[in-house]
Amino acid sequence: MRRRKWLTILTSGFLFSQAHSISTVLASNLETQNQTSNASINAEFDVLIIGAGGAGLSAAVAAREAGAKRVAILEKSAIVGGHTMLSAGTVTVASDGDRTVQELMNDIVAMGGRRSLARTLAEQSGATLQWLSDMDVAWEAKLFRAVGSGTGTPRNLSTGSQRGGWDIVQALASRARKLGVEIYFEHRAIKLIQDSKTHHIVGVVAKTLNGKEKTIFAHAIVIASGGFSASQKLQARFAPNIPTVSGSTADTMGMTPDLASGDGIRMGEEVGAKLVDMDAIECIPYTGGRVLDFAGAEIWLNAEGDRFVNEEASFDVIAGAMQNQTGGFMWTITDAKSKKGANFGTKLVAGIVREASSLTVLAKETGISYEKLVDTMTAYNNMATTGHDPQFGRTTFNQTIDTPPYYFGIERLSVHFTMGGLLIDEKTRVLDHNEHPIPGLFAAGETTGGVHGRKRLSGNALTEAFVFGRIAGREATMFVQEDRLKSDLSHSK
Repeated sequence: MRRRKWLTILTSGFLFSQAHSISTVLASNLETQNQTSNASINAEFDVLIIGAGGAGLSAAVAAREAGAKRVAILEKSAIVGGHTMLSAGTVTVASDGDRTVQELMNDIVAMGGRRSLARTLAEQSGATLQWLSDMDVAWEAKLFRAVGSGTGTPRNLSTGSQRGGWDIVQALASRARKLGVEIYFEHRAIKLIQDSKTHHIVGVVAKTLNGKEKTIFAHAIVIASGGFSASQKLQARFAPNIPTVSGSTADTMGMTPDLASGDGIRMGEEVGAKLVDMDAIECIPYTGGRVLDFAGAEIWLNAEGDRFVNEEASFDVIAGAMQNQTGGFMWTITDAKSKKGANFGTKLVAGIVREASSLTVLAKETGISYEKLVDTMTAYNNMATTGHDPQFGRTTFNQTIDTPPYYFGIERLSVHFTMGGLLIDEKTRVLDHNEHPIPGLFAAGETTGGVHGRKRLSGNALTEAFVFGRIAGREATMFVQEDRLKSDLSHSK
Protein backbone atom coordinates (compact mmCIF):
# COMPACT_ATOMS: atom_id res chain seq x y z
CA MET A 1 0.00 0.00 0.00
CA ARG A 2 1.50 3.29 -1.11
CA ARG A 3 2.28 6.08 1.33
CA ARG A 4 -0.32 8.53 0.01
CA LYS A 5 -3.02 5.86 0.05
CA TRP A 6 -2.21 5.21 3.71
CA LEU A 7 -2.55 8.90 4.43
CA THR A 8 -5.86 9.07 2.59
CA ILE A 9 -7.26 6.17 4.63
CA LEU A 10 -5.95 7.42 7.94
CA THR A 11 -7.32 10.90 7.47
CA SER A 12 -10.67 9.80 6.10
CA GLY A 13 -12.51 10.13 9.40
CA PHE A 14 -13.75 6.54 9.26
CA LEU A 15 -10.77 4.83 10.81
CA PHE A 16 -10.49 7.07 13.84
CA SER A 17 -13.03 8.83 15.98
CA GLN A 18 -12.21 12.50 16.50
CA ALA A 19 -11.14 12.54 12.87
CA HIS A 20 -10.76 16.31 12.70
CA SER A 21 -7.89 16.23 15.19
CA ILE A 22 -6.14 13.07 14.06
CA SER A 23 -6.21 14.12 10.42
CA THR A 24 -4.50 17.38 11.31
CA VAL A 25 -1.75 15.51 13.14
CA LEU A 26 -1.24 13.04 10.31
CA ALA A 27 -1.22 15.63 7.58
CA SER A 28 1.23 17.89 9.36
CA ASN A 29 3.59 15.26 10.73
CA LEU A 30 3.65 12.23 8.46
CA GLU A 31 4.22 14.23 5.32
CA THR A 32 7.17 16.06 6.84
CA GLN A 33 9.04 13.02 8.14
CA ASN A 34 12.11 11.75 6.29
CA GLN A 35 10.53 10.60 3.06
CA THR A 36 13.17 8.15 1.98
CA SER A 37 11.04 5.33 0.61
CA ASN A 38 12.82 5.43 -2.76
CA ALA A 39 16.19 6.72 -1.62
CA SER A 40 19.41 4.81 -2.07
CA ILE A 41 21.12 3.52 1.04
CA ASN A 42 24.86 3.62 0.57
CA ALA A 43 26.47 4.30 3.93
CA GLU A 44 27.06 2.03 6.90
CA PHE A 45 25.07 2.79 10.03
CA ASP A 46 26.01 2.60 13.65
CA VAL A 47 22.58 1.25 14.59
CA LEU A 48 19.98 -0.06 12.17
CA ILE A 49 16.47 -0.71 13.49
CA ILE A 50 13.82 -2.89 11.87
CA GLY A 51 10.35 -1.45 12.51
CA ALA A 52 9.07 2.06 13.26
CA GLY A 53 6.50 1.23 15.91
CA GLY A 54 6.73 2.14 19.58
CA ALA A 55 9.72 -0.12 20.28
CA GLY A 56 11.60 0.85 17.13
CA LEU A 57 11.12 4.58 17.57
CA SER A 58 12.17 4.30 21.21
CA ALA A 59 15.32 2.44 20.19
CA ALA A 60 16.17 5.02 17.54
CA VAL A 61 15.75 7.97 19.90
CA ALA A 62 17.71 6.24 22.68
CA ALA A 63 20.54 5.30 20.30
CA ARG A 64 21.02 8.86 19.15
CA GLU A 65 20.79 10.17 22.71
CA ALA A 66 23.47 7.64 23.72
CA GLY A 67 25.86 8.91 21.06
CA ALA A 68 25.26 6.71 18.01
CA LYS A 69 26.36 8.80 15.03
CA ARG A 70 24.13 7.43 12.30
CA VAL A 71 20.86 5.69 13.08
CA ALA A 72 18.26 4.44 10.63
CA ILE A 73 14.94 2.61 10.70
CA LEU A 74 13.64 0.24 8.02
CA GLU A 75 9.83 0.33 7.99
CA LYS A 76 7.90 -1.95 5.65
CA SER A 77 4.74 0.16 5.69
CA ALA A 78 4.27 3.71 4.47
CA ILE A 79 4.01 5.38 7.87
CA VAL A 80 5.41 5.18 11.39
CA GLY A 81 3.47 3.85 14.36
CA GLY A 82 2.87 0.14 14.02
CA HIS A 83 0.41 -1.33 16.51
CA THR A 84 1.24 1.45 18.96
CA MET A 85 -0.48 4.00 16.74
CA LEU A 86 -3.70 1.97 16.79
CA SER A 87 -3.68 1.38 20.53
CA ALA A 88 -5.47 3.20 23.32
CA GLY A 89 -2.06 4.22 24.68
CA THR A 90 -2.49 2.46 28.02
CA VAL A 91 0.74 1.78 29.93
CA THR A 92 1.71 0.29 33.27
CA VAL A 93 3.80 1.99 35.93
CA ALA A 94 5.20 0.85 39.26
CA SER A 95 4.67 4.20 40.94
CA ASP A 96 5.44 3.94 44.63
CA GLY A 97 8.94 2.57 44.98
CA ASP A 98 10.21 -0.89 45.82
CA ARG A 99 6.89 -2.32 46.97
CA THR A 100 5.01 -1.71 43.74
CA VAL A 101 8.04 -2.71 41.66
CA GLN A 102 8.12 -6.03 43.51
CA GLU A 103 4.35 -6.47 43.13
CA LEU A 104 4.41 -5.81 39.39
CA MET A 105 7.41 -8.09 38.93
CA ASN A 106 5.74 -10.86 40.92
CA ASP A 107 2.53 -10.53 38.91
CA ILE A 108 4.47 -10.86 35.64
CA VAL A 109 6.48 -13.83 36.93
CA ALA A 110 3.23 -15.47 38.02
CA MET A 111 2.13 -15.27 34.37
CA GLY A 112 5.34 -17.07 33.33
CA GLY A 113 7.58 -14.10 32.56
CA ARG A 114 11.32 -14.45 33.18
CA ARG A 115 12.26 -12.84 36.47
CA SER A 116 15.14 -10.76 35.11
CA LEU A 117 12.99 -9.32 32.32
CA ALA A 118 10.01 -8.77 34.62
CA ARG A 119 12.22 -6.90 37.07
CA THR A 120 13.65 -4.75 34.30
CA LEU A 121 10.18 -3.81 33.04
CA ALA A 122 8.95 -2.97 36.54
CA GLU A 123 12.05 -1.08 37.63
CA GLN A 124 12.37 0.93 34.43
CA SER A 125 8.68 1.70 33.89
CA GLY A 126 8.64 4.95 35.86
CA ALA A 127 11.84 6.37 34.37
CA THR A 128 10.76 5.42 30.85
CA LEU A 129 7.37 7.09 31.17
CA GLN A 130 9.14 10.19 32.51
CA TRP A 131 11.42 10.01 29.46
CA LEU A 132 8.32 10.08 27.25
CA SER A 133 6.89 12.89 29.37
CA ASP A 134 10.03 14.89 28.64
CA MET A 135 9.06 14.54 24.96
CA ASP A 136 5.73 16.20 25.80
CA VAL A 137 3.64 13.05 26.24
CA ALA A 138 1.07 14.37 28.71
CA TRP A 139 0.03 11.53 31.00
CA GLU A 140 -3.27 11.98 32.78
CA ALA A 141 -2.48 12.18 36.50
CA LYS A 142 -4.75 9.33 37.52
CA LEU A 143 -4.01 5.64 37.90
CA PHE A 144 -6.74 3.27 36.76
CA ARG A 145 -7.40 -0.39 36.10
CA ALA A 146 -7.34 -1.23 32.41
CA VAL A 147 -9.67 -3.89 31.05
CA GLY A 148 -7.84 -7.21 31.31
CA SER A 149 -5.42 -6.02 33.98
CA GLY A 150 -6.53 -8.85 36.24
CA THR A 151 -5.24 -7.19 39.39
CA GLY A 152 -6.65 -5.21 42.26
CA THR A 153 -3.89 -2.59 42.05
CA PRO A 154 -4.61 0.46 39.84
CA ARG A 155 -1.34 0.99 37.97
CA ASN A 156 -2.31 1.98 34.45
CA LEU A 157 -1.88 5.39 32.85
CA SER A 158 -2.87 6.97 29.55
CA THR A 159 -2.88 10.39 27.99
CA GLY A 160 -6.64 10.45 28.48
CA SER A 161 -7.18 11.55 24.88
CA GLN A 162 -9.13 9.95 22.06
CA ARG A 163 -5.88 9.08 20.29
CA GLY A 164 -3.63 7.83 23.10
CA GLY A 165 -1.37 5.60 21.01
CA TRP A 166 -0.85 8.26 18.40
CA ASP A 167 0.02 10.84 21.07
CA ILE A 168 3.02 8.72 22.00
CA VAL A 169 3.98 7.90 18.41
CA GLN A 170 3.85 11.58 17.51
CA ALA A 171 6.18 12.50 20.39
CA LEU A 172 8.69 9.76 19.57
CA ALA A 173 8.63 10.44 15.83
CA SER A 174 9.11 14.17 16.39
CA ARG A 175 12.07 13.52 18.68
CA ALA A 176 13.59 11.03 16.24
CA ARG A 177 13.28 13.55 13.42
CA LYS A 178 14.96 16.27 15.47
CA LEU A 179 17.82 13.90 16.28
CA GLY A 180 18.38 13.11 12.61
CA VAL A 181 17.16 9.52 12.58
CA GLU A 182 16.73 8.32 8.99
CA ILE A 183 13.53 6.39 8.21
CA TYR A 184 13.31 4.28 5.07
CA PHE A 185 9.63 3.58 4.38
CA GLU A 186 8.36 0.66 2.31
CA HIS A 187 11.54 -1.31 3.01
CA ARG A 188 10.73 -4.78 4.29
CA ALA A 189 13.65 -6.50 6.03
CA ILE A 190 13.84 -10.08 4.77
CA LYS A 191 17.21 -11.41 5.92
CA LEU A 192 19.94 -10.76 8.47
CA ILE A 193 23.55 -10.81 7.28
CA GLN A 194 25.81 -12.78 9.60
CA ASP A 195 29.61 -12.96 9.48
CA SER A 196 30.41 -16.65 8.99
CA LYS A 197 33.51 -16.51 11.19
CA THR A 198 32.52 -14.24 14.07
CA HIS A 199 28.73 -14.84 13.87
CA HIS A 200 28.40 -11.08 14.25
CA ILE A 201 25.24 -9.67 12.65
CA VAL A 202 26.53 -7.05 10.24
CA GLY A 203 23.58 -6.01 8.13
CA VAL A 204 20.14 -6.55 6.68
CA VAL A 205 18.75 -7.38 3.26
CA ALA A 206 15.57 -5.38 2.57
CA LYS A 207 13.06 -5.52 -0.26
CA THR A 208 11.26 -2.48 -1.64
CA LEU A 209 7.75 -2.40 -3.12
CA ASN A 210 9.09 -2.82 -6.64
CA GLY A 211 10.83 -6.03 -5.60
CA LYS A 212 14.33 -4.59 -5.57
CA GLU A 213 16.60 -5.94 -2.84
CA LYS A 214 19.01 -3.71 -0.96
CA THR A 215 21.82 -4.69 1.39
CA ILE A 216 22.32 -2.31 4.30
CA PHE A 217 25.28 -2.68 6.64
CA ALA A 218 25.40 -1.65 10.30
CA HIS A 219 27.48 -2.26 13.38
CA ALA A 220 24.40 -3.27 15.39
CA ILE A 221 20.88 -4.32 14.48
CA VAL A 222 17.73 -3.91 16.59
CA ILE A 223 14.72 -6.01 15.59
CA ALA A 224 11.49 -4.24 16.56
CA SER A 225 9.17 -5.49 13.83
CA GLY A 226 6.33 -6.72 16.03
CA GLY A 227 4.79 -10.11 16.60
CA PHE A 228 2.84 -12.48 14.36
CA SER A 229 -0.80 -11.61 14.95
CA ALA A 230 -1.30 -11.43 11.18
CA SER A 231 0.50 -14.67 10.32
CA GLN A 232 -1.84 -17.63 10.12
CA LYS A 233 1.15 -19.70 9.03
CA LEU A 234 3.11 -19.07 12.23
CA GLN A 235 -0.03 -19.40 14.35
CA ALA A 236 -0.75 -22.79 12.76
CA ARG A 237 2.85 -23.88 13.32
CA PHE A 238 3.19 -22.86 16.94
CA ALA A 239 -0.36 -22.50 18.31
CA PRO A 240 -2.73 -24.75 16.38
CA ASN A 241 -5.14 -24.91 19.32
CA ILE A 242 -5.91 -21.22 19.78
CA PRO A 243 -9.67 -20.49 19.97
CA THR A 244 -11.73 -19.61 16.93
CA VAL A 245 -11.17 -15.90 16.42
CA SER A 246 -12.38 -13.04 14.25
CA GLY A 247 -9.15 -11.79 12.68
CA SER A 248 -6.76 -9.46 14.47
CA THR A 249 -7.44 -6.39 16.57
CA ALA A 250 -4.95 -4.45 14.43
CA ASP A 251 -6.90 -5.14 11.25
CA THR A 252 -9.28 -2.21 11.58
CA MET A 253 -12.32 -3.55 9.72
CA GLY A 254 -10.14 -4.24 6.69
CA MET A 255 -9.20 -0.59 6.29
CA THR A 256 -5.60 -0.97 7.45
CA PRO A 257 -4.23 -4.50 7.28
CA ASP A 258 -2.32 -5.93 10.21
CA LEU A 259 1.31 -6.08 9.07
CA ALA A 260 2.65 -8.05 12.06
CA SER A 261 3.67 -11.09 10.05
CA GLY A 262 6.55 -12.28 12.25
CA ASP A 263 9.35 -11.15 9.94
CA GLY A 264 11.78 -10.39 12.75
CA ILE A 265 11.07 -13.67 14.51
CA ARG A 266 11.69 -15.61 11.30
CA MET A 267 14.93 -13.75 10.56
CA GLY A 268 16.17 -14.23 14.10
CA GLU A 269 15.42 -17.95 13.99
CA GLU A 270 17.40 -18.24 10.75
CA VAL A 271 20.57 -16.97 12.49
CA GLY A 272 20.17 -19.27 15.49
CA ALA A 273 18.05 -17.27 17.91
CA LYS A 274 16.08 -19.15 20.52
CA LEU A 275 12.30 -18.81 20.39
CA VAL A 276 10.19 -19.01 23.54
CA ASP A 277 6.46 -18.98 24.39
CA MET A 278 5.46 -19.11 20.74
CA ASP A 279 2.23 -20.92 21.53
CA ALA A 280 1.12 -18.17 23.94
CA ILE A 281 -1.28 -16.04 21.91
CA GLU A 282 -3.65 -13.58 23.54
CA CYS A 283 -7.17 -13.43 22.16
CA ILE A 284 -9.40 -10.67 23.48
CA PRO A 285 -12.79 -9.04 22.88
CA TYR A 286 -11.98 -5.74 21.18
CA THR A 287 -13.15 -5.34 17.59
CA GLY A 288 -16.88 -5.48 18.37
CA GLY A 289 -19.06 -3.80 20.99
CA ARG A 290 -16.41 -2.75 23.52
CA VAL A 291 -15.85 1.01 23.57
CA LEU A 292 -14.16 1.55 26.96
CA ASP A 293 -10.48 1.21 27.81
CA PHE A 294 -10.99 0.84 31.56
CA ALA A 295 -12.79 -1.56 33.84
CA GLY A 296 -15.77 -0.24 35.77
CA ALA A 297 -18.44 1.06 33.40
CA GLU A 298 -19.48 -1.85 31.18
CA ILE A 299 -21.58 -4.94 31.75
CA TRP A 300 -21.04 -8.07 29.64
CA LEU A 301 -23.94 -10.43 29.00
CA ASN A 302 -24.28 -13.74 27.20
CA ALA A 303 -27.04 -14.55 24.73
CA GLU A 304 -29.36 -15.45 27.59
CA GLY A 305 -28.89 -12.09 29.30
CA ASP A 306 -26.70 -13.29 32.18
CA ARG A 307 -23.36 -11.98 33.40
CA PHE A 308 -20.87 -14.82 33.01
CA VAL A 309 -17.48 -13.40 34.06
CA ASN A 310 -15.81 -10.74 36.16
CA GLU A 311 -15.43 -7.90 33.65
CA GLU A 312 -12.13 -6.85 35.23
CA ALA A 313 -10.52 -10.32 35.07
CA SER A 314 -7.37 -10.98 33.06
CA PHE A 315 -7.94 -11.57 29.36
CA ASP A 316 -7.17 -15.29 29.52
CA VAL A 317 -9.97 -15.73 32.05
CA ILE A 318 -12.33 -13.61 29.93
CA ALA A 319 -11.46 -15.54 26.75
CA GLY A 320 -12.01 -18.87 28.47
CA ALA A 321 -15.39 -17.78 29.78
CA MET A 322 -16.49 -16.44 26.38
CA GLN A 323 -15.72 -19.73 24.67
CA ASN A 324 -18.17 -21.46 27.00
CA GLN A 325 -21.09 -19.19 26.09
CA THR A 326 -23.76 -19.83 23.49
CA GLY A 327 -22.32 -18.84 20.12
CA GLY A 328 -19.00 -17.83 21.69
CA PHE A 329 -20.01 -14.17 21.85
CA MET A 330 -21.17 -11.60 24.38
CA TRP A 331 -23.12 -8.35 24.45
CA THR A 332 -21.26 -5.36 25.86
CA ILE A 333 -23.42 -2.58 27.29
CA THR A 334 -22.60 0.85 28.65
CA ASP A 335 -24.55 4.12 28.87
CA ALA A 336 -24.31 7.83 28.17
CA LYS A 337 -22.28 8.59 31.33
CA SER A 338 -19.20 6.49 30.57
CA LYS A 339 -16.00 7.93 29.10
CA LYS A 340 -15.67 6.33 25.68
CA GLY A 341 -12.44 5.16 24.12
CA ALA A 342 -10.82 6.17 20.84
CA ASN A 343 -12.71 3.62 18.75
CA PHE A 344 -16.20 4.68 19.86
CA GLY A 345 -17.00 7.00 16.97
CA THR A 346 -15.62 4.59 14.41
CA LYS A 347 -17.68 1.69 15.68
CA LEU A 348 -20.82 3.80 15.98
CA VAL A 349 -20.54 5.03 12.38
CA ALA A 350 -19.84 1.50 11.15
CA GLY A 351 -22.85 0.08 12.99
CA ILE A 352 -20.71 -2.23 15.09
CA VAL A 353 -21.92 -0.36 18.17
CA ARG A 354 -25.55 0.68 18.29
CA GLU A 355 -27.62 3.03 20.40
CA ALA A 356 -30.78 2.20 22.36
CA SER A 357 -33.00 4.87 23.86
CA SER A 358 -34.36 2.59 26.58
CA LEU A 359 -34.09 -0.89 28.08
CA THR A 360 -37.16 -1.82 26.06
CA VAL A 361 -35.34 -1.04 22.82
CA LEU A 362 -32.15 -2.68 24.11
CA ALA A 363 -34.03 -5.89 24.89
CA LYS A 364 -35.60 -5.95 21.45
CA GLU A 365 -32.29 -5.34 19.67
CA THR A 366 -30.34 -7.96 21.63
CA GLY A 367 -33.04 -10.60 21.68
CA ILE A 368 -32.88 -10.81 25.48
CA SER A 369 -36.26 -10.85 27.18
CA TYR A 370 -37.20 -7.50 28.69
CA GLU A 371 -37.86 -9.02 32.13
CA LYS A 372 -34.50 -10.79 32.15
CA LEU A 373 -32.63 -7.66 31.04
CA VAL A 374 -34.29 -5.50 33.68
CA ASP A 375 -33.45 -8.04 36.39
CA THR A 376 -29.83 -8.28 35.29
CA MET A 377 -29.34 -4.52 34.98
CA THR A 378 -31.04 -3.87 38.33
CA ALA A 379 -28.81 -6.42 40.04
CA TYR A 380 -25.74 -4.89 38.39
CA ASN A 381 -26.63 -1.35 39.43
CA ASN A 382 -27.21 -2.51 43.00
CA MET A 383 -23.70 -4.02 42.97
CA ALA A 384 -22.29 -0.81 41.51
CA THR A 385 -23.91 1.16 44.34
CA THR A 386 -22.64 -1.13 47.09
CA GLY A 387 -19.31 -1.99 45.43
CA HIS A 388 -19.90 -5.69 46.08
CA ASP A 389 -20.22 -8.46 43.47
CA PRO A 390 -21.27 -11.68 45.24
CA GLN A 391 -21.24 -13.73 42.03
CA PHE A 392 -17.84 -13.01 40.43
CA GLY A 393 -16.01 -10.82 42.94
CA ARG A 394 -15.69 -7.71 40.82
CA THR A 395 -14.46 -4.74 42.86
CA THR A 396 -14.24 -1.87 40.36
CA PHE A 397 -17.51 -0.02 39.74
CA ASN A 398 -17.05 3.49 38.37
CA GLN A 399 -20.74 4.09 37.87
CA THR A 400 -24.18 2.60 37.50
CA ILE A 401 -25.39 1.87 33.97
CA ASP A 402 -28.79 3.53 33.93
CA THR A 403 -28.61 6.71 31.83
CA PRO A 404 -29.91 6.40 28.24
CA PRO A 405 -28.93 6.19 25.54
CA TYR A 406 -27.38 2.79 26.04
CA TYR A 407 -24.54 1.75 23.73
CA PHE A 408 -24.22 -1.93 22.91
CA GLY A 409 -22.76 -4.42 20.46
CA ILE A 410 -21.71 -8.02 19.96
CA GLU A 411 -18.15 -8.84 20.92
CA ARG A 412 -16.10 -11.85 19.81
CA LEU A 413 -12.49 -12.88 20.31
CA SER A 414 -9.71 -11.58 18.07
CA VAL A 415 -5.96 -12.17 18.14
CA HIS A 416 -4.47 -9.20 19.97
CA PHE A 417 -0.96 -10.00 21.14
CA THR A 418 1.62 -12.74 20.65
CA MET A 419 3.66 -13.29 23.81
CA GLY A 420 6.31 -15.43 22.16
CA GLY A 421 9.32 -14.48 20.10
CA LEU A 422 13.08 -14.05 20.21
CA LEU A 423 14.51 -14.68 23.66
CA ILE A 424 16.38 -11.65 24.98
CA ASP A 425 18.23 -10.83 28.17
CA GLU A 426 17.78 -7.73 30.29
CA LYS A 427 20.16 -5.86 27.95
CA THR A 428 17.89 -6.81 25.00
CA ARG A 429 20.61 -8.94 23.45
CA VAL A 430 19.11 -11.72 21.33
CA LEU A 431 20.12 -15.12 22.71
CA ASP A 432 20.96 -18.31 20.84
CA HIS A 433 19.85 -21.83 21.77
CA ASN A 434 22.51 -21.95 24.50
CA GLU A 435 21.23 -18.58 25.74
CA HIS A 436 24.42 -16.80 24.71
CA PRO A 437 24.17 -13.38 23.01
CA ILE A 438 24.34 -13.27 19.22
CA PRO A 439 26.90 -10.48 18.63
CA GLY A 440 25.42 -7.29 17.24
CA LEU A 441 21.79 -8.38 17.46
CA PHE A 442 19.23 -6.79 19.79
CA ALA A 443 15.44 -6.89 19.92
CA ALA A 444 12.54 -5.18 21.65
CA GLY A 445 8.77 -5.16 21.71
CA GLU A 446 6.36 -7.83 20.55
CA THR A 447 9.03 -9.53 18.43
CA THR A 448 10.60 -10.79 21.67
CA GLY A 449 9.61 -13.55 24.07
CA GLY A 450 10.16 -14.19 27.75
CA VAL A 451 8.92 -10.85 29.06
CA HIS A 452 5.26 -11.70 29.63
CA GLY A 453 5.30 -15.48 29.82
CA ARG A 454 2.05 -17.28 29.09
CA LYS A 455 -0.24 -14.29 29.67
CA ARG A 456 -0.08 -10.50 29.54
CA LEU A 457 -1.25 -7.89 31.97
CA SER A 458 -3.06 -4.99 30.31
CA GLY A 459 -0.80 -2.00 29.78
CA ASN A 460 2.36 -4.11 29.86
CA ALA A 461 2.68 -4.43 26.07
CA LEU A 462 3.31 -0.74 25.42
CA THR A 463 5.40 -0.45 28.57
CA GLU A 464 7.52 -3.34 27.31
CA ALA A 465 7.92 -1.64 23.92
CA PHE A 466 9.10 1.63 25.41
CA VAL A 467 11.23 0.20 28.23
CA PHE A 468 13.05 -2.42 26.17
CA GLY A 469 13.14 -0.25 23.04
CA ARG A 470 14.95 2.41 25.02
CA ILE A 471 17.33 -0.16 26.49
CA ALA A 472 17.97 -1.67 23.04
CA GLY A 473 18.97 1.68 21.60
CA ARG A 474 21.38 2.38 24.43
CA GLU A 475 22.86 -1.13 24.55
CA ALA A 476 23.28 -1.31 20.78
CA THR A 477 25.13 2.00 20.86
CA MET A 478 27.32 0.82 23.72
CA PHE A 479 28.10 -2.36 21.77
CA VAL A 480 29.13 -0.30 18.74
CA GLN A 481 31.30 2.01 20.83
CA GLU A 482 33.04 -0.88 22.60
CA ASP A 483 33.52 -2.77 19.33
CA ARG A 484 34.99 0.32 17.73
CA LEU A 485 37.32 0.83 20.69
CA LYS A 486 38.53 -2.78 20.45
CA SER A 487 39.17 -2.30 16.75
CA ASP A 488 41.12 0.92 17.34
CA LEU A 489 43.25 -0.74 20.02
CA SER A 490 44.06 -3.73 17.82
CA HIS A 491 45.09 -1.44 14.98
CA SER A 492 47.32 0.61 17.27
CA LYS A 493 49.40 -2.41 18.29
